[in-house]
Amino acid sequence: MKIIASIDFTLKGKKYRKGKEVKVNSKKELIKLNERGFIEPLTMKEIQEYFIENTKKESEE
Repeated sequence: MKIIASIDFTLKGKKYRKGKEVKVNSKKELIKLNERGFIEPLTMKEIQEYFIENTKKESEE
């Protein structure tokens, strides 16, 4: 699953454009972006699944 920007914004000094993938480092950060409308809306279940997927990918490498 990809996190997609719904508007142009800057996160930690990096600019993201609408429609582009956003790199998120923490669940807290993802929830904040979701609540404020910076990314395409996600349900809480989708947020949890995103971090489960990423944990699996990292452990496979």
